[in-house]
Amino acid sequence: MKYPSTRKRSFLLSVILLSLCPIVARGQQKTMIVSSPDGQINARVYISKGKLVYDVIANKVKLITSSRLGLTVDGSDLGADPQFIAGPSSRKIRENYDIYGSHKNAHNEANEITIPVISAKKPFKLILRAYNDGVAIRYTLPGDAKYINADSTTWNFSGKVSQVAWSELNSSYEGLSHVTSLQSVPQAKPIMGPLTFDINGFFASISEADCEDFSDMSFIRNENSFIATFPYAPAGWTIRPRADSAQAILNGTYDGQKVSPWRTTIIARNLTELVNSDLLMNLCPAPQKGSDFSWVEPGRCLWQWWSVGAPKFADQKNWYDAAARLKWEYYLVDDGWRNWKEPGKDQWQLLGEVIDYGKSIGVKTLVWANSNEMRSATTRYSYLKRIKDLGASGIKIDFIPDATSSIMQWYMAAMEDCAALKLILNFHGAVKPTGLTRTFPVNITREAVRGNEYHMSRYKRVAPFEQDVSLPFTRLMAGAADFTPVILDPEQLLSQKFTWAHQFAQAIVYLSPITHFADNYKFYLASQMFDLFQEIPTTWDETRVLNCTKMGEIVAFARRKGNTWWVGVMNGANASEVKIPLNFLAHPTKGTLVYDGVNNVSINRQEQLMKPADTLTLQLSPGGGFVAKL
Repeated sequence: MKYPSTRKRSFLLSVILLSLCPIVARGQQKTMIVSSPDGQINARVYISKGKLVYDVIANKVKLITSSRLGLTVDGSDLGADPQFIAGPSSRKIRENYDIYGSHKNAHNEANEITIPVISAKKPFKLILRAYNDGVAIRYTLPGDAKYINADSTTWNFSGKVSQVAWSELNSSYEGLSHVTSLQSVPQAKPIMGPLTFDINGFFASISEADCEDFSDMSFIRNENSFIATFPYAPAGWTIRPRADSAQAILNGTYDGQKVSPWRTTIIARNLTELVNSDLLMNLCPAPQKGSDFSWVEPGRCLWQWWSVGAPKFADQKNWYDAAARLKWEYYLVDDGWRNWKEPGKDQWQLLGEVIDYGKSIGVKTLVWANSNEMRSATTRYSYLKRIKDLGASGIKIDFIPDATSSIMQWYMAAMEDCAALKLILNFHGAVKPTGLTRTFPVNITREAVRGNEYHMSRYKRVAPFEQDVSLPFTRLMAGAADFTPVILDPEQLLSQKFTWAHQFAQAIVYLSPITHFADNYKFYLASQMFDLFQEIPTTWDETRVLNCTKMGEIVAFARRKGNTWWVGVMNGANASEVKIPLNFLAHPTKGTLVYDGVNNVSINRQEQLMKPADTLTLQLSPGGGFVAKL
């Protein structure tokens, strides 16, 4: 990707500073309204009982009602006893850009208002955006702000919430995901976002975007309300500029002012609209003018740690050769290479040798690193440059500390360094993404997910069936996730009988532009699905969530790349009959259908002509699945 020449932009952030926002009198109060471009979503801000509040109405249905706004800065709650200083200014945002995701192009179209407010003699601004698929709110900080104490932003849902998808607290976002009733969501303790709600005929997903130097935000439930909280900075933090770069690109500012991250609400009429939302990326800065990311290439990646542990130097050619046979673009040298030694050679020389071998057979190399080797600006850049100089294509940085303000600044600097060095970046043991892959596409994926690392016998870990069918509506709503899909080793599937078809479907449903396949290469090479492993894409031109999908029970995605559709179905804990109409097909086509076999470690593969009028009927056991290439 090269900016802006290869971006299909209608025009760059066209700014129209006009006071066009309706201001409706309410006695001594005023209501500020911003509407989505299609007029179907309205966000309203007003003062009620001495508090700054907002609500959100979608298609004339109130989804969020009388919810608190405000930051506590230097001990003062900016949402308490506020006054509007003046009417809002407005801007329209209209642009398009290319992405690696569930579709090819993002459409960033929104209306934005900026409202001047004063509270406790501290002037600040409230910024609201309304999109056709949601709303977002952020705060500018008072000019003399020194300390962030808390965030009062609240989502108070109106009407019937039938389901909530949420995750347990974990600093690396490796807690279990659940889909439950509202009443079953824990109260008075943090839970992790994104949270997704089935409410009043809509789906709503709440999170944050463009988090550059605030501590990571989670939520605390209080009845129908969900309140922002900072579990890794409960007492707040001192506001400090980026210490490691005077020319920092991501420095926590917007239009030259220090700001909070966006507090976001995606609103969708169905699950297809939900998973295709680009709201978080749209709220992030575009790449710097003239930036060239055309060298960032998605692909499939083989790696050894999940299946065999630390890599052995003498075994590396076998892994590269297997990646080449699979026609996969990458091989990851994971933790353990630091201990390589040969007579007269250290680990760096040996790493260079395996990278060179990969190049000789057309396989690029990604290299694992521990973040404790690169915490300062100088050590980080020198370490990354050494990896680059050996010929590696990317870096996987692991074991990152809790996401405090200073560590979030470290994340931003690491993205900038990798962009400068042309290294693809994958954060592991990490905080959730907040859309900043738009600014730096080098951060092509990241972990921050309870993936197949939590289903492996050597650590006596067993994943529940519920996890796989909840994740698309929790962590995956924040962006690509390095789940490390597709376990085929029968020994690893004894304790919980996920089927081979279910495991392959993970690679279709879970978006990761570089997809790291978990298992030993011998299982892929010997599989009846070998040819499909050679062909499976990792980015998509179109995505549909099929009607049989039920959050927390069953997930079915149809994704198109070029003229080929891939269908992935994963069943949860209960046996299910599933019907899949093939009306997304444009014409009759040859189909490769992978059903569950006679047991969980076999498949029933069929090749047949499929027509748009056809409907597939699947009988799925707990943990069962289905894959089709059409």
